[in-house]
Amino acid sequence: MPSYYWGEVGRNKARELVDAARKQSWTKAVRALFPNDENMSLGLLDLQRASWAPMLGLDARSVALDVGCGYGAISHSISRLVGELYSIEAVPERIEFTQERLRQEGIYNVRLIQASATALPLVEKSFDLVVTNGVLEWVGEWDTRDEPRLAQLKFLGTMQRLLKDDGVLVIGIENRFGYPLFFGECDHSGIPYTSLVPRRMASFMLRHSSVPHHRTQLNLRREYRTFTYSERGYRKLLREAGFAKVSCYWADPGYNQPYYLTPLEVPQWISEQFLDLLDHPSPSPRKGWRRWLKRSLAHSHILRLVLPEFVIVASNGMGRRTKLQSWLQGSLESATKVDACAAGQQGTAWSLYTHPFAQKSVVRLGDPKSGRESAFLKVEVADRDSEGKLEAELSNTAKIRHILRVGGNLSVGVPLELGNLRVGNVLYSLESTAHGTKLSRLVRLPGYFRNSRQVEKDFNRVVHGVIELTEALRNVSGLSDIDSGWREIPEELNSSPEMRARIEEVRYLGNFSVGSQVAWIQHGDLSVENIFFDSKTGRIEVLDWADLAGGFPPLYDLFSLLHSSGYLSPRDEALTSASEEDRWIASFRATFLDESRFAQNVKKLIVHACERLKVRTELIPALLAEFLIVRSQYFLRRSRVQHRAHVRMLQLCAEQSGSVFVRF
Repeated sequence: MPSYYWGEVGRNKARELVDAARKQSWTKAVRALFPNDENMSLGLLDLQRASWAPMLGLDARSVALDVGCGYGAISHSISRLVGELYSIEAVPERIEFTQERLRQEGIYNVRLIQASATALPLVEKSFDLVVTNGVLEWVGEWDTRDEPRLAQLKFLGTMQRLLKDDGVLVIGIENRFGYPLFFGECDHSGIPYTSLVPRRMASFMLRHSSVPHHRTQLNLRREYRTFTYSERGYRKLLREAGFAKVSCYWADPGYNQPYYLTPLEVPQWISEQFLDLLDHPSPSPRKGWRRWLKRSLAHSHILRLVLPEFVIVASNGMGRRTKLQSWLQGSLESATKVDACAAGQQGTAWSLYTHPFAQKSVVRLGDPKSGRESAFLKVEVADRDSEGKLEAELSNTAKIRHILRVGGNLSVGVPLELGNLRVGNVLYSLESTAHGTKLSRLVRLPGYFRNSRQVEKDFNRVVHGVIELTEALRNVSGLSDIDSGWREIPEELNSSPEMRARIEEVRYLGNFSVGSQVAWIQHGDLSVENIFFDSKTGRIEVLDWADLAGGFPPLYDLFSLLHSSGYLSPRDEALTSASEEDRWIASFRATFLDESRFAQNVKKLIVHACERLKVRTELIPALLAEFLIVRSQYFLRRSRVQHRAHVRMLQLCAEQSGSVFVRF
């Protein structure tokens, strides 16, 4: 038993969590103890904390090591990919919780070891993968015999010796010069700015600070020992430790939530990702000098230097080959007619996107020098609850591809399938790149909606494609219906009987049984994020068919697309919203309930869709309400913010049903 405690929460809280997990489901214990702490909930529950793992080409013969496994989320995730996993943790409360979690999940290929990260009882050249997530920066405090950098170098040298000749080390860590630190975010020392100044000055600041030292009692001298580095500094440190190849990825929102991983070696992708995050609808104003400054930063060389957090992949050898890598190279050479020799020399860069609790990740593949995309890879790690979801999506996409080809549809397309691979529990599916511009990037450009004539032209063509797609979907067979629970009014409205009664009165399914109303086959998540638009031809390509199903209310996809644009009236663009929730509600008002030129065009497009698809226009308000009911349930387990926002929009729609009807 160590004489100290180290953790995200106090020792009493950690003990309470262990006791609660033993008495009930470990997941319920986490949710009960941290109902409003999203970082703890995601940190303990979300298996996408190891989103990068499927890209390492591990299989049932692989042996992995998780150093500093904490409460076991990364160990839980990796256990699905490897034959054997050793998880090291020094703090008893953490290892006891992990033990209970693995027991309840029926996971038996993990060996838990209570030991210090700086004194590992393990044999050299034993592991295909070693993970040190949020560990390296603390090594200087755990090993005080040497100065911090030397302690870190010794630690990395140990990791290098534990790896097999073709093994891989994955590090999750902060950038010493990450831009949030310049704005006063606390460093590991517990006070701001210590990572930015020289190390001796940081020690001086720490000794003269009245703030209690951060999360540990080991550093009694209050010396600054939690060293972090720049990208260049990490590369140098790893080379000195004996690693031959190092790849760095920008992890956003952070290395503990690596939902976006973008390679630093491809500046174009870094810039695009930064702008996508900047332009995504948020509470921040769309106008102002801060936004202008950030957009300027996106196009400068400084951005790469100040990215906040990294996931670093280091390997002993330069020529590590896996079944996944060989298959990808062969498939890309065959599909894109790339010269095999050139492709082998140049390599393929990858970036990854996923979201909390997702089973699937989407990986962008391309040329590291030019940034030109070559294909997209969809990845799903199967478990007891999710097996077959990606297979279902691939089947759906094949059906849509066939229907569009038979119908001779020239205005709508879907990506081509380039091949599939299964390695253990992981399914990989390779798709061609989409033609055109991602619609979200187009509509979220600053000033886009000021050019009303161009906006009308673009949206008229996109909606024309959506209408043709909707007509084609009527010919798809063999699909299941949406969950019947998605048609239920959200539970949050149970406390307001009057509002529930009002919604029942105005909704599409309110006065009829489900079977007596017309339900449609729809894409299920049609948004500006998964439509590519060719402005020259007007053709659209639609991605991500995982939610294709029957039983949706008419016009569901159209409403979803229009709302996802995130449009705001010009007067609201310069305002700061109280929350992300309020921002989306303001967008809903501006799109469907306002009298702006864009809102008027939206109404025309909806009425036109009704005429083409033979829907009575007087049903539009009821269909809009039904869309919000289904959408709120869709987001119930995907996004708290969007779920709450759609519930409030539903109330708004019910309150204004009369005026909505008049407008349409």
